[in-house]
Amino acid sequence: MSSVAISNNTGFFLPFLYGKIESLPVEMQKEVSLFTDFLLSKSSHSVVPRFGSLKGKIHLSADFDAPLSDFNEYM
Repeated sequence: MSSVAISNNTGFFLPFLYGKIESLPVEMQKEVSLFTDFLLSKSSHSVVPRFGSLKGKIHLSADFDAPLSDFNEYM
């Protein structure tokens, strides 16, 4: 594998990458396409929870703040 400085600003890396992909057999080009789709979906699906989205899904018992019998000797 040759080492190439990754730089999108100079316009050098993308043609280099396209050339490498074009030299692959068609089946491998399809794999590259699927992998890039996977990477794009992975980076664009950052889920931001909405305020109140867990409402009604978390329940605390009525005696939640009652003292625990395990700590009686320390009280």
